[in-house]
Amino acid sequence: MLEKCLVVDDHEMIRETIAIMAKSLGFNDCIMAIDGADAISKLYHERPSFIITDLQMEPIDGLEMLRLIRSGRYGLPHDIPIIILTANASENVIAQCIAFDVDAFLVKPVNRQSLQERINQLSLQAKPKKTVEHYFSMYEQDPAKSTAFQMNGTVAFTDEILKEVDEVIHEHKAPIPPEFLSQEPIIPPAAEGQPEPDNRKKFIKWQDRFTVGHHELDESNKELLAIINDTYDLVVNHHEGNEYEDIARRFQHYVKHHIEQEEALLIEADYPRLKMHKDMHARLIKQAEFVVLKCQADPSFYKTDFFRLLRFWWVKHVVQEDTKYKSIFEMQT
Repeated sequence: MLEKCLVVDDHEMIRETIAIMAKSLGFNDCIMAIDGADAISKLYHERPSFIITDLQMEPIDGLEMLRLIRSGRYGLPHDIPIIILTANASENVIAQCIAFDVDAFLVKPVNRQSLQERINQLSLQAKPKKTVEHYFSMYEQDPAKSTAFQMNGTVAFTDEILKEVDEVIHEHKAPIPPEFLSQEPIIPPAAEGQPEPDNRKKFIKWQDRFTVGHHELDESNKELLAIINDTYDLVVNHHEGNEYEDIARRFQHYVKHHIEQEEALLIEADYPRLKMHKDMHARLIKQAEFVVLKCQADPSFYKTDFFRLLRFWWVKHVVQEDTKYKSIFEMQT
């Protein structure tokens, strides 16, 4: 992957700076293009293995370049990893980039550390791509770049579902009991020489009723609960910066390892709802990928869409679905 990088930006200083960063991070060579049209020519003739591109350019912008590449136009390698640089991109444009499987976003101004994190992320696990025919069909149906992503049925949430989740969390209806939201007591200061207590207000408090009947899975779900509470703490205290990205990485780790572990245990236990449960996982993974990418493009979405995703995952999946298999593990003990 780190053979030759194509850097695309209509500002000379920006593209040269990013090219220098990319070479310092391990690329053998970096070539540059001034816009999407120039980039397509360079991609065709010089065959780079990686693209870092700005979004707003003329005559072909980053989104249209992404759509053309993924659609296999002009014989271009449709599965090449692409990072798109964003600055004040609209939610609609971000959604269209995700629909055409952009690999990652990076918010301008770009620094070396954030670029390294994105490249490392893609080096370890490149995002799988669909067929050329799939993207070309989307391109033909949506030549004017409308909201094809939403029309394809992959919106992370509907208004009705979000309303239901919020009502459950705010105790307007069962199945979650009244003490679902924690009311933490005021904890006195620690004695001298003792670690400071965690006085942060928690959004959700773990209770025994949330158990799924398996100790390791419960411990994994407690990590999700910690992620929810840590995100809540950042939101209510108006934090900005890399702290949200750190939490997003923890969430991605939880998603991957929890689902792998849970599905293996449910297969071993011959869980009768296994297929339905795995289908739910597939939809949740897709939602998570969409929301995390959206937050990469515009970090303000961590406070809204990402926090909604966490609440949705906890209520609709852990509490209302995972607890259904509790009995099969209790019978094994």
